[in-house]
Amino acid sequence: MAWLRICGALAIVMLTACASVDTLRSAQGSGQKRTYGVSYERAWNLIPYAISDTGGKVKDRNFQSGYVIAEYGISLTSLGERVALFCERKGASEVEIEVVSKQGFSLGLSATDWTAKIFASLDRHLRP
Repeated sequence: MAWLRICGALAIVMLTACASVDTLRSAQGSGQKRTYGVSYERAWNLIPYAISDTGGKVKDRNFQSGYVIAEYGISLTSLGERVALFCERKGASEVEIEVVSKQGFSLGLSATDWTAKIFASLDRHLRP
């Protein structure tokens, strides 16, 4: 019976601690940004590959608004994270990509730096 209470409490903590999609979308402007000399469409099409390449899963995306929400699962240091990527046109062949990472319930250890990993993957595909 005690294990049931512990599981229930853990589930409540996980649900309330995880960043919501709305919270991530409203965090635009608070992340790290990089500019790439490619078209918006090319960058947009490669963002899901960068997420997959780093172990995440796309949960929501909107081409017109230019955002992608990704989830990274449970690890030794975290009970999951959500990451938002914002893709903004800066010209005909230039885009700015911003990555905002919001940790779910942390176990107090240093969590994985998804921002750096995502940008490393994007750099491999989008930089000459």
